[in-house]
Order: sequence, then C-alpha cells, then structure tokens
Amino acid sequence: MPETSRTRSRPVALLVLLLILAGLVRALVLWAHDPLYAYANTYDQTRYTACFDVYPDRPADVPPDQNSPLAPYEHFRFIPTGDPMCYWSSELVFGGLTAAAWHVVEAVGGGPVHSVRLAGALKLLATFAFAAWLSMAFLRRGRHGAALANAAILALLVADPGNTLYANTFYAEWTALTALYALFGLYLLWHGEAGNRWRFLAIALAALALASSKIQHIVLPLSVAIALLALHRWQDGRFGWRAVALLCGAFLGAFFQFVQLQRSGEMIHSIRQYNRAGVVLTALLPFAEDRRALLEGIGIDPDCAQYSGLRAWQLPDMPERACRGVERFGYGQQLQLLVTHPGIAVRLGLRGIAALNPWIAANIGQVEGEELAEIPDDMATIGVPLRAHPYLQFGVLALPLLGLVVVLARARRRPQGAFLAYTAATVVVMVATLGVTLMGDGLADTAKQGHLVLNVAIAWIIATLVGGGYAALRSRIGTRR
Repeated sequence: MPETSRTRSRPVALLVLLLILAGLVRALVLWAHDPLYAYANTYDQTRYTACFDVYPDRPADVPPDQNSPLAPYEHFRFIPTGDPMCYWSSELVFGGLTAAAWHVVEAVGGGPVHSVRLAGALKLLATFAFAAWLSMAFLRRGRHGAALANAAILALLVADPGNTLYANTFYAEWTALTALYALFGLYLLWHGEAGNRWRFLAIALAALALASSKIQHIVLPLSVAIALLALHRWQDGRFGWRAVALLCGAFLGAFFQFVQLQRSGEMIHSIRQYNRAGVVLTALLPFAEDRRALLEGIGIDPDCAQYSGLRAWQLPDMPERACRGVERFGYGQQLQLLVTHPGIAVRLGLRGIAALNPWIAANIGQVEGEELAEIPDDMATIGVPLRAHPYLQFGVLALPLLGLVVVLARARRRPQGAFLAYTAATVVVMVATLGVTLMGDGLADTAKQGHLVLNVAIAWIIATLVGGGYAALRSRIGTRR
C-alpha cells in the first residue's frame, strides 16, 4: 500500500475499530443484564430446543414443551421427552454448540441447570467476529467507505435491542440476520474480483444458511440470486461467479426446506394448519366486504367469519375444526383470490407494512420474572422513533425503492457496479420477505416474521449515508488540494 494511502487509512481504521467496539459494548450491555433481557419462549423456540432435549428449568409438574410468552427464562436443563418435534434449521448450529458445551459441563461435574447466555455469547461472537473481519478486508482493499459503512451498520443496527433481544434465545431470527449479513458482505467484498473454490463455497453456504433458517425464507436467497443474475447479465453480458454461487446455495436451501415440508408428523401438520388459518383470519377476512361470501368461495365454513381478525391460536379449537375447510386452502387459491380481489391485496399490503412496527415485538415478555414487561426506554433503540412516528416507517421502506429507480436510471449512462447490486438485492429482500410473510402467515406475527424487512432497509440507508458521505468528503478534500 502506498504511504499516502496507508496514512489516510489509519484514522479510518481507528474509527472503524471504535464503531465495532461501541456496537459490541452496546450488545453486551443487553446480553449481560440481570434480570435477563430477551424474548420470551413460544412454541417457535421449542421446535429447536426439542432437537437436543433442552427445555426451561421449571417445576416438574409443568410440561417441558409448554410455552411461556409472559417472560423469558434464563435457565435450561436437559429433559428427555421422546418428543419428535424437531424443526430442521441452520439455527441448530448455535443450539447444538450450546447443548454440547452444557453436556461437557455436566460431564466434568457441573450442575444440571445452564444459562442461555452461552447461546447468546456464541451468536454475538460469530456475528461480531465476522463483522470485524469484513471491515478489515475492506480496509486492506482501500475501500474505506465500505469499511466505515459496515462498522456503522453493526453499531447502529445489528447491536440494536430490536435484534439483540433474539441473542439470548433459541429463535432463528438472529441466525437468519447473520446469514443475510454474511451473504451481502461477502458478495460486496468480492465485487470485481476473481473467484475460487473457497469464495464460491462461502457465498453458497451463506445462502444455504439463510434459506434453511426458517420456512419463511425458503425462496428468499433464490429470489435474490435470480435478480442478481439478471442484473449482471444486463450490465456485463454474463452471470458472474458470485451470482452463480448464490444460486447454488439458494437452490440447496430451498430443496432442504422442501424436504422438510414433506415430513409427516404433528409438528409440520400444525404449522400448515395454523399458517393457513392465520392467512384467512388476519389477511383476508378483515378486508373483505362480504366475509361469508368470501369463505364460501374458497370452500371454508362461512361461520368462520365470526373469527375474523383473530390469530389462529386464539380459536376455540384446532383450526381445521373451528373453520372447516381451512385445511384445504392452498397458496394457489390464495393467489387467485388476491388477483380477483385487488382491493383486498392493496389493503393487505398497506396494513402489512404498518404491521412491521413495533420494531421490538409486542405482546411477548422481554424481562425475566415479570409479566409481559418491556425493556426500559433508556435502552436506546430504533424502535422509539418508529413507534412514535408510524409514518416514518413508510419513508424508511420507500428510500431503497427510490434509490433503485435512481441507480437504474444512472446505469443507462454508466455502470453502477456494487451499489446497484446491493440496492437491487435490498429491494428484493424487502419485497420477498414481506410477501412471503403475508402469504404464509397473514398478519398474525408480522413484526417477527418480517424481521428482515426493516433491517435491510435501515442498513441500506446507513450504508448510503456513511459510504456516500465519506466519498463526498474525500472528493472535497481532493478538490481543495
């Protein structure tokens, strides 16, 4: 590296280091808080912990798999139940490492009760170590704006309680976020560089981890891959090795989830029925002018109209018994209904965007030992302005869309490179994630299931402001010289 470039990189490297440390401290404050700050246990967590016979440490008369939405639990123990309810997911990497460490502790004479903070520590370590490596890799290439933007995203967004509340849990949201972060980071890092087997494998594995994290993300990396393949073909006349690697990993992830969906058993059956009921009750009926007629048209008992707006778990019985015919309602019928009833589709879309708020999920306990308590207001979070100004969220989501229009218009005159790919991928993630959330579970749990939508939009805004601001500052300094 030339001396002038090395001299210029020193203050940038120092600022990058300070941002990463600030983000780490911010995350650790929440991770280490006593009592525990985390999202409470629902059946979503149990689907993962059952794979290792891990359940909250509660009195013996409490069923091990009983959910506890009022407050999170810090302490867990191994309770063999013979329960086959094990959901396959890349989240099991962190869960498996945690369970293995707990087994080692017991083998060397430790007690049978263990803290979930170990799982949180592993997640934070993995994410922050990758983030630090990524920023250093950008710096080594002289891409100072990208290094700063990455560090700022880590400190301002990834370390936000809206994300770190998932760390001391067994939810898959943190894994999905880290996988997407890694996928975008690696894709942008190696822009314009030759590929090799390890780089190809790294991008493919990140795509696989994202697709296999949750059923909702089954086609997410595949959608991004298709968009980027088309973009590279349009700009360069070829597909590019990074997009091909992404496609390979995305295809494997989609196949993984497809196989999972073919599994028999109560877990997959209940997921299907609750998701279908969630769509009907929260995404269709509330926006229909004649609810009974709509139900008759899709082959569901018209009396189900009385449950409009309820979540599936609020029904008096299992969905297929409370709303006869809902078990036969498929995605094909859903798409057909939305096409033939555009008013429902538009109202659902607008309501879905609004339902992404609150940034920090409501109606679930966040403080150990209390009932449905939320973390205090002095824990700085993006959720505060979003909750205070609901229309701010629409602006946040609109900016990447407007950015894509602007960048595409400029691309007609000159190539836009990495920023165009990043902007296009951001928009695809936003649209695909929200679409699959609404189509797969309605408005039953939009903020949690659509967790990535606001994350990628806010990350794009931070990256644009920081990266663009650094480029403008460099240009101004260069002009003065």
